[in-house]
Amino acid sequence: MAKNQHKKPATWRDLKDGSTTSKRRAPLSWRARLRAVWIWTKRAAAVAAVAGLCVGAYYLYQNTYIEEIFSGKTEQIKQIEFKTDGYITGKWLNEFLRIPAKSKLSDINIFALKQALESMGQIKSATIERVYPDILRILITEHKPFMRVAIKIDYQVRLYAMSPDGVFFRPVCIPDKTLASMPFLEGYMPVFEDNEPMRYKNAERLNEFLNISRKALPQEAAGWRSINVSEIDSLTLPLITVTRIDGGSIIFAPQDYEKQLDRLEYILRYAKEKPLNKIERIDLSLKDRADVKIADQQQK
Repeated sequence: MAKNQHKKPATWRDLKDGSTTSKRRAPLSWRARLRAVWIWTKRAAAVAAVAGLCVGAYYLYQNTYIEEIFSGKTEQIKQIEFKTDGYITGKWLNEFLRIPAKSKLSDINIFALKQALESMGQIKSATIERVYPDILRILITEHKPFMRVAIKIDYQVRLYAMSPDGVFFRPVCIPDKTLASMPFLEGYMPVFEDNEPMRYKNAERLNEFLNISRKALPQEAAGWRSINVSEIDSLTLPLITVTRIDGGSIIFAPQDYEKQLDRLEYILRYAKEKPLNKIERIDLSLKDRADVKIADQQQK
């Protein structure tokens, strides 16, 4: 026979904290449930509203409107600090921006100035800052030109520069001597979109080719007038054709440049030591040899 289990009598303290009975939650009525849902909905809406205010405040801050609203009266602009990593000058900048005389710092819409500057093809990015009470700071990063291209538009030839990342732009403030030292891009017509030429996908390859050539044969590469890329993407025989300042041409395969430049150096040294007629063409794209065509005769 099972023994009777003796339990300790409950006290008023046990009854107060409910330690002697299992705690059960009474089922909620549908009205109570709706009320709970409504409370949580209001809380979620409040959190969303606060988040929205934070996002809005951040957007306003990023676009500099906060300063325009709360800056109050400021002094007239006394100084424009300007810095660039390229060719643009302060004189050109003043003429382009046309900031009215005696303008107050708080009157300047720096977001609009940034958009205006970055609409210039040569300018890669622009940062405009107010330095209270009276300084406007402008920092510019430019696309670096390394080649140029002449494009005929509406019966008018326009000169564009090209950067290593393939951006075409109308050059400003770049000295004529600097532009004249850059070879022309030939065999490619830029594609225009919204009156602006689109990027050229092979610009990086050409920049690498020129850098290697200038390092190996600086005097020779300095005399290259143009580079024809009409066959650079050929599936059967990709080529890069250089036109020298004397009118002769050099044909490269778009790979193993060091090997081809070694052959070119030998040919040019040989031609200098043993004066020949004008070299009409040097073909370095062949695998095991280089072909040299002399004016009025053939020599391999």
